[in-house]
Amino acid sequence: MSDLSRRFDRIINGTPQMLWMSRADGKGDAFNKAWHDFVGVPPGTITSDNLAQWIHPDDRARVRHAWRRALSAQDGYEIDYRLRHHSGAYRWVTARGAPTYDADGRMEGWLGTTIDIDDRKKAELLLALNAQRYRALHETSAMVLWIALPDGRVTEQWGWASVSAQEGDDFRDWGWLAAVHPEDRQRVMARWQTALAGGSVYDASFRVLTRSGDFRWVEARAVPVRDADGAIREWVGKLSDIHERMEAEESLRASEERLRLAVESTALGIWDADFVTGRREWNTQARAILGLPDEMPVDRDSFRARVHPDDREEVERRFFVDSPADGSVYRGEYRILRADTGEERWVAATGRTVVDGRGRPVRKIGTVRDITERKRSLQALSSSERRLRLALQAARMIAWEQDLTTGFVTRSENAVGILGIGSGPVEEILACIHPQDRQLRRDFLHSPDCGDTIEIRYLRPDGQRLWLAIRGERVGNDRLVGVTFDITAQKQAEEEAWRMASLDGLTGLSNRASFQETLEHICSGMSGEAPAFSLLLVDLDHFKDVNDTLGHDAGDQLLMEVGARLRRAVRAGDVVARFGGDEFAVLVREPPAAGWAEKLAERIRTTLLAPFATRGRTFATRASIGIATFPHDGANAKDLLKSADIALYRAKAEGRNRFVTYTPALRAAVEERIALVEDVRRGLRAREIVPYYQPKVCLASGRIVGFEALARWNHPDRGLLTPASFSVAFEDPELSRALGEQVLACVTADMRHWLDHGLAPVQVAVNVSPAEFSDRRLASSIMEMLDRRGIPARWIEVEITEAVFLDQMLADAAATLQELHAAGFSIALDDFGTGYASLSHLKRFPIDHIKIDKSFIHEIERNEDDEAIVSAVIHLGHRMKMQITAEGVETLSQASRLHELGCDNAQGHLYAGAMSACDVTAFLTRLPGDESCAAPGRRGPAARAGGG
Repeated sequence: MSDLSRRFDRIINGTPQMLWMSRADGKGDAFNKAWHDFVGVPPGTITSDNLAQWIHPDDRARVRHAWRRALSAQDGYEIDYRLRHHSGAYRWVTARGAPTYDADGRMEGWLGTTIDIDDRKKAELLLALNAQRYRALHETSAMVLWIALPDGRVTEQWGWASVSAQEGDDFRDWGWLAAVHPEDRQRVMARWQTALAGGSVYDASFRVLTRSGDFRWVEARAVPVRDADGAIREWVGKLSDIHERMEAEESLRASEERLRLAVESTALGIWDADFVTGRREWNTQARAILGLPDEMPVDRDSFRARVHPDDREEVERRFFVDSPADGSVYRGEYRILRADTGEERWVAATGRTVVDGRGRPVRKIGTVRDITERKRSLQALSSSERRLRLALQAARMIAWEQDLTTGFVTRSENAVGILGIGSGPVEEILACIHPQDRQLRRDFLHSPDCGDTIEIRYLRPDGQRLWLAIRGERVGNDRLVGVTFDITAQKQAEEEAWRMASLDGLTGLSNRASFQETLEHICSGMSGEAPAFSLLLVDLDHFKDVNDTLGHDAGDQLLMEVGARLRRAVRAGDVVARFGGDEFAVLVREPPAAGWAEKLAERIRTTLLAPFATRGRTFATRASIGIATFPHDGANAKDLLKSADIALYRAKAEGRNRFVTYTPALRAAVEERIALVEDVRRGLRAREIVPYYQPKVCLASGRIVGFEALARWNHPDRGLLTPASFSVAFEDPELSRALGEQVLACVTADMRHWLDHGLAPVQVAVNVSPAEFSDRRLASSIMEMLDRRGIPARWIEVEITEAVFLDQMLADAAATLQELHAAGFSIALDDFGTGYASLSHLKRFPIDHIKIDKSFIHEIERNEDDEAIVSAVIHLGHRMKMQITAEGVETLSQASRLHELGCDNAQGHLYAGAMSACDVTAFLTRLPGDESCAAPGRRGPAARAGGG
């Protein structure tokens, strides 16, 4: 026996632990009695050769690999695996072993223990399973979950980054408020503080900034979790995306006008109650039935007042509730008291509740019909004779009597005119009833009490389709009497109302709501890696020009023609929709072949380029198209639409009249743009946007006649940046206005500083962006800022670009410029000749000063066309009594040629580059005292002001 074996025998005697031993080469395993007792076999049964049969089959390869690795490394052995217990079940154990050495330091074998860890292992597995279940619950709920401290500070969240533009720990504490729309923050915070103060449930809806730069509506709800003493331990909340619901509600409101026109064309009284806005609409016939004048508003209380007192409780129960919400029609008959005469009359009313995507009622529509004459006839006949003889003067109404024994139906004479058949066996009419409605008619025949009205679809022998309402009453055991009336017109009106809710009223295409519902349905029903379908967003280029030049009628004709061309361009299984305005969508439903979506986009683009004629004019329609493919570009409808929209945005940015297929790089560009915009916002808050000043010099005298304030960004990481580095910020109207306001505030402060230090006043030109003209208080805001600084209006020049002439607020821009001009401000037109200005704009707007773009100055000495253009502008401006300034003057020869052509002023690096306010102070201070407005150096067009 080896020393290792003798030591093993001494160790294992009497110990309850499971011990084992192995030679250095991993052979000759020995296991103690505790080991054999655990697995339920006699001592000596288990060896290294048969050990595997007691190890769980799924763990054997893993155990064998771990043992071989330990033998190779000679550095300890440890593994968890399942070992068959003497009970027959497998239990989790931990096996540990370490090499042993003899007195000379040579490895002689292995000694180890095996510990039963089944209870602990199962607890760990259960915890892991619970964690997986929690993650799965969160992922399948499409919700954001969050936890907050008792004081309202958010500490944890799951899914916030998938909803908002924030990342990492930006949400913590009150950081999440930065992603809330500025218009919603105060309201959201007030509700949150109220919930915190009272320990009540928190519930709010608001908009959240997403990574795409858009705001989406979400709904937040939180409840307090209390300890045993009733104190709030934490808040647990959820946040759900409700953007589609809010858009659906907005779409419903937008279609109200079309719905009103449709319902007023029918002879039925039709009503429409909007639960979102609280507005109720009644068509002319409905008002006539109730005796209400057109000018009298109809609300819930005024309508209730018209209902007979004895019927109000029933009407409240049947009609003034939001259910049923399953789309079924509910109806009733009751008496009213006419508003004009007080006369009591009977009406029959129907209604249907419209629900949003989450099953919540948003509106109710229905009909009302005066049935006084029929009701009176029924009441009179019921009191005089049990057999009902209905008055046939009721329009399109049939009286009938059925023998339940023979099945023969006797009908009034007008049955042939309405139904196309007279009296006969009941099977005759059953054959004409829609197959899906026949069982309803059979159940009606066998019902003990046929008091309810049923509605069925009916096909006349001549092929005409009708809707019929049937009401009857059993007389004795073998007879049924009743009335059938034609409700086709009523049904058509209801169907038209529903059609208008799902189709675009102008083009007849699917509208945005129904298209998104279709898209969501298809996305939810597909899975896998292979592309299933493609989505194309089509946006007409410069559609506004058609409305502005030819009128909205021509624009509507163009939209209808575009819809028709899109239908012809796609396949029968594809879906075309109008999203609103001039935007369309195409869903290529079948799995497209490689490049199919791009080929379809090119076909659509080419199809729309075909000439379109209206009002004697012919023009082509161009379109920008964005393409996204499911599931690569979006695994759900929301993401797929966003990807297509990003591609569409790129197509517009690249020059329009083209298609772009989505790639992840496009989303990255959008995210980069969002990040830049947010950085500009931060820069505004930090007051990093400041003006730099470039002088304007008189070409004749060399005197400085003014400065132009140019925006610069003192970025903490990137240094001094020109507007070209953050031009994307000017695309945001709100941000553009904020930039302009901050620059103007700095300019007026600098001018006040120069005047207070004794410098001669000098005119400063301030650029005003087109976005700033959307503020009708622009002129008064500028004048108020100058008044606070004590600066006269004549020392400020308002510089605009030709883009103002294309703005949709053109009239407001003209009024604002007139107001500024009347107050003493000079108006300058910048970059003249490069944009969209025409000579008529020079007449219409109060322009005092024209600035020729530097692109015409650069080659003026060598390019005869440029010289001709500059000369024409100078002569035109002088004839209209305007000052002319050339921009971008860099050489003496350019200045000399401009002076020869009669140009008044020059601006460019020949004289000075843009300088800070402090440098301007030093610059003006250095000027000779006797010519405080003259540039240093010699006079004339070549005079140089220094600096660069």
